[in-house]
Amino acid sequence: MSMPVSTLPEEFLPRDTADVVRTVRDSRKNTKPLIIRGGERPDEELHLPDHGQVLSLRKMNRVQVVDADARTVRVQAGAKLSDIDRTLAAHGLGLPVVGDHRDITAGGFAAVGGLSAASHKYGMFSDNVVELEYVDQDGRFGTCGRTHHVERFRKILGGGGRTGIITALTLEVNTVDKDRTWLTSDAHRFLDFDTFVEQSYKAIQSPGDSLLQSGRWVDTAPLKVSRPVGTGHVQLGTVRFGQWSSLHPTTPNLSLRARREVGARARKSLGAIASSASGRAGMPVRNAAAGALMFAPKVLTLRDAEYLADTVISSSERGPAYRVSLFAPMSSYTRVFHGLHDLFSGHRERTGCFTVISAMTYGVRSGYLRELDNEDHAFITFTCRLRPAALPSELLRDIVSSIDEICVAERARRYDPTD
Repeated sequence: MSMPVSTLPEEFLPRDTADVVRTVRDSRKNTKPLIIRGGERPDEELHLPDHGQVLSLRKMNRVQVVDADARTVRVQAGAKLSDIDRTLAAHGLGLPVVGDHRDITAGGFAAVGGLSAASHKYGMFSDNVVELEYVDQDGRFGTCGRTHHVERFRKILGGGGRTGIITALTLEVNTVDKDRTWLTSDAHRFLDFDTFVEQSYKAIQSPGDSLLQSGRWVDTAPLKVSRPVGTGHVQLGTVRFGQWSSLHPTTPNLSLRARREVGARARKSLGAIASSASGRAGMPVRNAAAGALMFAPKVLTLRDAEYLADTVISSSERGPAYRVSLFAPMSSYTRVFHGLHDLFSGHRERTGCFTVISAMTYGVRSGYLRELDNEDHAFITFTCRLRPAALPSELLRDIVSSIDEICVAERARRYDPTD
């Protein structure tokens, strides 16, 4: 999206809650649309209002108070989780749940619930929020928490900014040294989707002492390649591959430490190369970067493991795709997983609208989710590469309707952090 300079939205960079209050009140007086952003700068990929206003919290990025005795930290909403973790590390502490990208902010993560491969153990990021400050839509300042204004607290957490702008948070933290906590990867690989789903279900139900866990499945469409001689094409077979990984505490030897160092550098280099690759020529490199997630090192630190995807996965996320994420109760987990996979692969076979179908899953033991139906959940997300010309709006509506039917039948709940 490109806009003439005259229509660029006005940007506000508050440094404290009082500045946010004034900005919100002024926007209501001027009746201009106001978009709230976290730590990132507005760019061409964001849907910004013409002649509107953008309130960016990237200047509100301070880690204000670390209470080692209470194991809590108070931060401004624009503080990046990676920066918070580095500050906590000096006190022998760390965040239980962090996103897999270093630029995620505390306020933004809390506003969408917040998930990670540690959610089977620590729930969502919002489960670890003790208290927060906010500014409501009328520009009024307020506080809420687990023990006061509880209803408002729950509405704002996971509310995506619709019920209040989070300006500061108090978070629970763990006693942990993430740079010296070593993990070993117990990986199971599969060529059969049914077996992959069955193993995922068992591992989520019984995680043992795993600190991180996740499952990934990739299913490609038949690949057509030009014949080296003559005309026409040759159709190659599909690639179906899955892996379930559980990472457990361990004590590494010198050899494994050295292998970890080499592997970490190789993945970062691959991610950097893939990020600069574009077009069809860059697709093999981007696919290789995504594949690197399937072959994580046998031993790595907790901090490395938390940000493993940050070094490689974003490089493979280019191009048009349809993505859906949801929480599935464990009692219907396998049916939801199979239903979604059958839906997408069926449409790919009939219409060719999708190419690569990939899925990720892990457990989520969240107090908020458990209150809804009194059982634990799993997170399932499907990302389907698409051919836009083969996905008209009526077909997309049919797909969305089918997903909703699965959710209603199996008591699953859609998760859309962009809402």
